[in-house]
Amino acid sequence: MAKEVIAGAVGGLIGAGLMKITAPPPSISSNKETIAKQTLPSGGNVTLKPSTNYKFAILLFHGDGDSQVRLDITRGATTISIYANEQAIELLANESISITAVNTDTTAPRSAPTIEILSLGW
Repeated sequence: MAKEVIAGAVGGLIGAGLMKITAPPPSISSNKETIAKQTLPSGGNVTLKPSTNYKFAILLFHGDGDSQVRLDITRGATTISIYANEQAIELLANESISITAVNTDTTAPRSAPTIEILSLGW
């Protein structure tokens, strides 16, 4: 009997607009990806990060690679380039990104930098 009384009272409050039921907040998850420093053969290129969508992300380019390695960073439809010896931070919100490393030295292997991607999803 007590359950029916409580259920009736709650139903009455909801029906009268005095009590609102709201959805629980979204579940937020975090992730850290590390793209390790790697060696590219002379004149070679490698996709370090295939096209990936992020709700929110921070990309950290450590700058611990060689100046002869160019990173082509495609964000949506725009491509920018930095070199592996440059430090940089990039912020993303509801965007896709891909990263390709190109060794511009055709005579010697060179290193791409360490890249960290810190992301949130919900």
